[in-house]
Parts: sequence; structure tokens; C-alpha cells
Amino acid sequence: MTRRPATLVAVTAAMLITSLTAAASRPPQAKPPVKVDPAIMNKNVGEMTAEEEGLFSDAAETTIERVCIACHPFENIVKTRRTVREWNDQVTVMKGRGAPGTDPDFATVKKYLTRYYGIVRVNSAAAEELTSVLGLSPKAANAVVEYRTAHGRIPDLETFLKIDGVDKAKVEEQPEALRFD
Repeated sequence: MTRRPATLVAVTAAMLITSLTAAASRPPQAKPPVKVDPAIMNKNVGEMTAEEEGLFSDAAETTIERVCIACHPFENIVKTRRTVREWNDQVTVMKGRGAPGTDPDFATVKKYLTRYYGIVRVNSAAAEELTSVLGLSPKAANAVVEYRTAHGRIPDLETFLKIDGVDKAKVEEQPEALRFD
């Protein structure tokens, strides 16, 4: 009788190890696409509410997993911040190399990477760049351009944050996006 419990334990352990090994060797299941109203996906990020931006971000991350991460770890994609133009060029290159996705997928990827991993040269950027990288409202982005026109170069973050309409919280989310050169 002492053999039976030992055998039972051994068989149970073998079954557990087999099931864990099988589960670990299965490829991870892709997240199902996040359904977001196309009107939100087509909005300029500076015109989105916080809730809409969150929905956009969730949907974009799912798209990036499907389109980009099959070939590149996310960390490799975002290790270098880029300008709007550089992200456009990079996504175009990846599309040309056969990245799987539709034109709307690539537009979403560019918009997301620009918004959360972009850089903007505050003293030369067009209002649209300030909006797409920092998520500033179009009104605030235009105020930055008008400030530069009236007062010249913006020397630092402190001066930038004093411009009417600049959302301090959005800027503080990613201060590394700003260049004052």
C-alpha cells in the first residue's frame, strides 16, 4: 500500500509538468482588436477628450502588437524618440518591408508613436506638430506659434508652460519630447 500513494504523487507530478510545459510552449494568443468608433480614431489627438485618447491608445497598442511586434520587441521600436517626419518615414519603411497591416493600421501606428514617442522642436514646429506630439489643443498649439512670432525663441520649459492654453499635465507626461533648440 505504500507504493500506491508514491505512484499517485509521481503520476500527478508528471501530469502537472506536462501540462505546464504544453501551456508554456503554446504561442501567446493575440489580443482581440479593440473596437473604437472610427470618428475617434480619425480625430486629431489634441481634439480628443481624455477618455477618447485612452480608447485610441488601447486600440493603437493592439494594432501595434499585430503589425509591428511580430518582428520587433516594443522596446526596440520606441528606444529612440523621433520627429513626426521620422516616424512617418520609419513606418513607411516597415510597410515597404512587408509589415502586415492596412493603410488605416499604419496611420494609427504613426499617430500613436508620434503622440507617445515623438519629439517636437518647440521653436520651429508647426502647430500641427505640437498637437500631434504633445496632445495640445489646436488653440494652444496656435498660441505657441503666435508667442514665438511675437516674442521670439522660447528658451525653456518654464516659459513654454506660461503660454496661454498649454496643458501642463500633458507636457509633464513626457517632458523628454520637448526640444528647445
